[in-house]
Amino acid sequence: MAMRFHFNSFEFELPAFSILSGPMAAAKPLFAQKFIVEFLKKYPDWRVLYFATSSPICGILRNLRIFGLRNDDRGKITFLDYQPSCEELREIERNYYMGNFSDKNQLEKGLKMGGEKTIIIIPSFTLLLVGAEDKEELGKTLMRTLSELKAKGVVSFVAVNSKMFEGINAILEDEADNVLEFIKRGDDVHILTKKFKGKAPEVEVPFKFPREAFQSTKKEVAERTARIIREKKGM
Repeated sequence: MAMRFHFNSFEFELPAFSILSGPMAAAKPLFAQKFIVEFLKKYPDWRVLYFATSSPICGILRNLRIFGLRNDDRGKITFLDYQPSCEELREIERNYYMGNFSDKNQLEKGLKMGGEKTIIIIPSFTLLLVGAEDKEELGKTLMRTLSELKAKGVVSFVAVNSKMFEGINAILEDEADNVLEFIKRGDDVHILTKKFKGKAPEVEVPFKFPREAFQSTKKEVAERTARIIREKKGM
């Protein structure tokens, strides 16, 4: 079912597969987090599948609450925690799973947990590529599965570091419905539309977000990314 959603100067035509591209510390995950909070307020019958790649779940929840997540909406979010040592995707507790999503089979299985009226968030596909044995195959698995899910009405946001794996990023952008480029200008972040199937500004637009969320997230991402890379090297 086609629908439109206004957010941060953009009119999204949904369902859609969106790429959020930019350098490190450009607030890409914050954009997705703010989106889902605002979306759930308007469409409370939807759910969220959030891959906790670059940030710990406690930090993600803190940011969601800063953006105004309602208590009733917390139970609509299922977290998939990225742990490179996992040999299979497994359920830890209600709305919490753990898996190695650098493995194409576990990634596909995790993605397919999303059904009708689901938003999927991958805040750092780049980190998953870092840990993947066959990076191109992981990219193909992502594109194929999200394409299948979009046909069922799934909305997805995938963030990538524009300075790494540029060849795979280019393929993802070709397949995406929307490509938003995040640009750092001093302490500010602006968004430039590279590709968009709804209505979007033709010029850069500022992305406003609470500074406390940005500073905490930046520190958590650096610490978690370093730990995951160490674990991967030690396997």
